[in-house]
Amino acid sequence: MSGPSKKWKDTMNEAIRDTAWDAYDDIIKKEVTFYNSKFSAKPALPNVNWLILKAMLWNESGGPTNPQWKKRTMQIGNKGDPALKVLTGGKEGSHLIAAPELISKLRAGKVNDPEINIRAGLAYLYTRMATFDHASIRDPKDTKVHEYKVVGGDSLSKIAKKVGTTVAELKAMNPKAEKMIRPGDILEFHKASIEMVVTGWRTFDTKTIAKRYNGGGDPNYEAKLNHLLSDVIPKLDAKRR
Repeated sequence: MSGPSKKWKDTMNEAIRDTAWDAYDDIIKKEVTFYNSKFSAKPALPNVNWLILKAMLWNESGGPTNPQWKKRTMQIGNKGDPALKVLTGGKEGSHLIAAPELISKLRAGKVNDPEINIRAGLAYLYTRMATFDHASIRDPKDTKVHEYKVVGGDSLSKIAKKVGTTVAELKAMNPKAEKMIRPGDILEFHKASIEMVVTGWRTFDTKTIAKRYNGGGDPNYEAKLNHLLSDVIPKLDAKRR
């Protein structure tokens, strides 16, 4: 790994003098605010430095003189890029991360809109930085406590399938049932299902982002982000940071 080329560095250094490179700052900040609000409850989203995302955008787009700057700014939808299929297919937990209206726009083919492309890139990043598991989730539309009378041959798993709940929910509502159930027992439960949930977040640092977002496609990705964050962005006017 030789590190970022001189040509790439020279291109990125243009950002120091050219405010056109800041055109998408408000979009990035708005998305950071959106995710901070959406994932404010435990496990809370860690503080994300929006300047890392700005550095990603600069690196992905190549800057205002690149034709992709006003199209696929984050390269989402390009050949070989997995992000678009992940997002539009609701895969890898992305259905829990991205805004539904963003997914609708991507499915409608608006991937060449630079704002949509940026938002898609960040949605994919947050998806890749989240950790997921499956858990028993109560149906928020049904708050009623239901009852079921146990019959011969029943097991908690059979009952759960019959009545539309989960074994975990039956155990939570009926602690004694975890050890044994008998015909005639009355079990209480809420409607529930096993759903994918966000369990935590990886650290939004350049090393992890390079691994999770870029996936090794560019061996210099981490070094490029570090260069932008240490040698380019600090030289911008304070109002631009």
